[in-house]
Amino acid sequence: MTEGLTRRQVLVTAGLAAAAVYTFDPHEICCGMSADAQTSDRELFEVKKIGDGVWAAVPAARYKTNCNAAIIETNDGVIVVDSHSKPSAAAALYKEIQGLTKKPVKKLINTHFHWDHWQGNQTYAAANPSLEIIATERTKENLTTANSGVGGVPFIATQMAGLPAEIAKLKEDISKAPDAATRTRLESNLAQAESFLKELQSMKPALPTRTVGATTTLMEGGREIQLHVLGRAHTNGDLFTYLPKEKIVATGDALIDWMPFLNDGFPEDWIATLTTLETLDFTQIVPGHGEVAQKSQLVFFRGYLTDLVGAVKKASNDGAALADMQKKIGDDLAPKYEKGMSKYPLGRYRDRIGQNVEMVYNKVIKKA
Repeated sequence: MTEGLTRRQVLVTAGLAAAAVYTFDPHEICCGMSADAQTSDRELFEVKKIGDGVWAAVPAARYKTNCNAAIIETNDGVIVVDSHSKPSAAAALYKEIQGLTKKPVKKLINTHFHWDHWQGNQTYAAANPSLEIIATERTKENLTTANSGVGGVPFIATQMAGLPAEIAKLKEDISKAPDAATRTRLESNLAQAESFLKELQSMKPALPTRTVGATTTLMEGGREIQLHVLGRAHTNGDLFTYLPKEKIVATGDALIDWMPFLNDGFPEDWIATLTTLETLDFTQIVPGHGEVAQKSQLVFFRGYLTDLVGAVKKASNDGAALADMQKKIGDDLAPKYEKGMSKYPLGRYRDRIGQNVEMVYNKVIKKA
């Protein structure tokens, strides 16, 4: 049976006292949309066929971001990789899946513990009480441990604690909107924020029922699915889902189509993990966010991380202050990476380069 937590258990686990006084640190927002960004007024996914019985589900922009999902059909069921930021998003995709096949979703794979990749688990668990939810051992530990980062059961209460102020700010912005178009966008985002809060308040998290500590091969209804544990990257528990016959890999946020979020990551290990991933024979990537990509995206993304770490090390050796590093490195790397890392309204180069520099400085330079 799927492990579920009641609303009371969520709050107890998170710590009500801490939640009551919590205010968001902007460094913690891995997937937040700007308040006046243009977003869809409902949960929408573009489901793209990328192989025989394999689809990528790419979400429309929402005020509370959803991740991509991979959908893998077998002879007797369906396997889904990642479940988005909320049950309603997972329900919207589940409806799309039912339009593809009436086979049950038998397995759900969580690539890591961040909020926008697992908070929809309960939708699939409710649809199939025998659902198997798979993650790495470290991801399950992170999901149930306070202060693991931007995800897990404790982070649900953190989000609930921060949303009232966020909602109040949206209302204030609406009252000051300079034009009708801006007001309409803000009103849509306000409705989404209020709806998200209600979902969090009623959430019954479904946790992994099976963990893997090393690379594992599943033979599922005539299809070979490899679950690769390659090392630390975006988190300490990233899981890569690889289909060797179809030459497709789903990476979670260890490989995405916009700027990386480094706060829970391991910059130097991340580079090494991507190098190991590159040895697999694949041609298509279902990234954690952004469009389906070719293998060349791995080279580009790893190149950014490599150049970023190298630049921070050099600037530190030269005695530069952090603020100076952030400006200079941002400008120096822009010709090579800004365009490719700024294709979406979220995770753009200039929005995140300063934070990335700071994270590398803290995790690589200060730690050493």
